[in-house]
Formats: sequence, C-alpha cells, structure tokens
Amino acid sequence: MNKHMSGKVAVVTGSTGGIGEGIARRLAAEGAAVIASGRRVEVGERVAREIRGDGGRAVFVRADVASEPDCVGLIRAAVEHFGRLDVLVNNAAHFGRVPFEELSPEFWTQVFAVNVGGALFCSREAIPVMREQGGGSIVNVGTTMVYRGDSEKLARLSYTCSKGALLTMTKTMARALLGDRIRVNWVAVGWVVTPGEIALRDHMIGDGMAFLQEISERAPMGRLETVEETAAGVAYLASDEASHVTGCELNISGGLWV
Repeated sequence: MNKHMSGKVAVVTGSTGGIGEGIARRLAAEGAAVIASGRRVEVGERVAREIRGDGGRAVFVRADVASEPDCVGLIRAAVEHFGRLDVLVNNAAHFGRVPFEELSPEFWTQVFAVNVGGALFCSREAIPVMREQGGGSIVNVGTTMVYRGDSEKLARLSYTCSKGALLTMTKTMARALLGDRIRVNWVAVGWVVTPGEIALRDHMIGDGMAFLQEISERAPMGRLETVEETAAGVAYLASDEASHVTGCELNISGGLWV
C-alpha cells in the first residue's frame, strides 16, 4: 500500500470497532501514526496493539467525546505522544434510535453531545495545533440520511438532525479555515455492514445477516458498502493528495443517495 500518510499523525474518534477501526487501520497502513480512541479500553488497546503488530504506529487513548474534558485530553495526548497532529477524523457517533413518542430532552441532548459536541470540541482543540504547523485535515463522518430523511418513522430523528448540524459545521469551518490551510471535509456514509450493524439487526429482528443480505440484493449497486471503502475515502481526504479539497461532501453510498 502507498504511504500517502507517512510522517503524519491522526486521531480517529470512535475507533474501537466498525468504521472507525477500519479508518484507523487504513491510515496506519498508509504510514500515519494513529491515536485510536473510544470508551472500550480493552478493545481499543487490542486495535492499537494489532496495528503495531502489523508494523504501524498506534496508541489507544480512552475518551468519551460527549465529555469536553475528554476531548481536550485526547488531542493533548496525541501531541504528547507524537509531537504533532495532522489529521482529525470525527467518527464517533451515537445512533439515536428511539420511538418518536418516547423522545426525551435527555436523549436528544445525549445524541447531540456525541455527534455534534464531540466533533466541535475535538476540532476546537486540534485547530490551534494544526494552525501552528501550517495546516491539517479534519474529516467528519456523516450519513446520507441528512439528505433523504429517516425511514424508520422518526425513530432516528435525533441522529439525523445531529448529523445535519455536523454537515453545517463542516461547511462553516471549511470556509473559515481556508487561510490556515486547514481542510474540513465530510463523508456521507450509506449502509455499511459492520459487526455492530449485524448485532443491532439480530436484536431487532432475530437474524441480522439474513436481513442485511436481503437489503444488499435490493441496494442500488447490488450490495451494501464495506468498512474498507469508507476508510479509503477518508484516507484520501486526509492525505496531501486532497490538498486542494475542502468543504467537500464525498458520497460513499453506492447510489443510496444521488
């Protein structure tokens, strides 16, 4: 694999599984020193250990991005470990599924604290570091649902609205940080087959794999996305190959949203 990220340092939030883990592994494979992060310490340590076992550089830093002090500590830990910070991937997410009639202020606030607040406060801490270095890249992981709406009778309204706010944040920061050469981009993810998605569908309907296989066959391109495809898109936006790309909405959804 080409070492497009050689010499760079990247923080990936929510990288103890699923898409975030895939992104952390891809960036490390392309030469970046990676700070994996999440709430599950044992899993996060395993991810970092396996990256190192494959010849990469990685450490795990526990952080709950709903906590502003944890966001501060995460970015500071990256600089302490590796001396700089070039890439921030705001991937951590609360998927916010609850019947609309049962939606409470507390649940709404919790979802926004992770999906918007986490990206905001991690970015707030990362930007001065990147500015002093002469530039950097922030990639926010989003969803096609901000364009096409919630198909589950408003059960994911909190999630969809929070990701809409994240898209607005992406555009606003991209424009504001042009002079600092800090690029801010968005990846619109469709339906990705992850262990978490399978477990969720197992819980909801009993046979998650059968359900996802059926959905795959009806997908616009005949299958759902893979973690690796999303990670490849993030890796491009994080690299110098995308040095003139900012404010971008990269649609990696296999035609789920066009």
